[in-house]
Amino acid sequence: MSGGATDPVTGYDLVTLTSVIDNRAHIVTDVELSSSHAVRMGRYEALCGHLIAPAPMVEPDGKRCPRCAELGGVSSQTERPSRRGRSRGLGRRLLT
Repeated sequence: MSGGATDPVTGYDLVTLTSVIDNRAHIVTDVELSSSHAVRMGRYEALCGHLIAPAPMVEPDGKRCPRCAELGGVSSQTERPSRRGRSRGLGRRLLT
């Protein structure tokens, strides 16, 4: 999960949640995160329209959903480098 961006048009805070279904980081508004129907279901509607079930918040964000990035005004230059090729941490090695 990551946050900090604000939609310039609506003024809503934007939060990134990774879906357990497609392992992509989708953008969700703070209003959607706090809506009663979404909280009861545990599923949130992303900007791209996908209904996502969020991955555990301790995991790093997955690959960014291109449609959410387009709708949220996120540039591709802010994309994080891939974790591929990096060694896994001690905690990850202990759990496997």
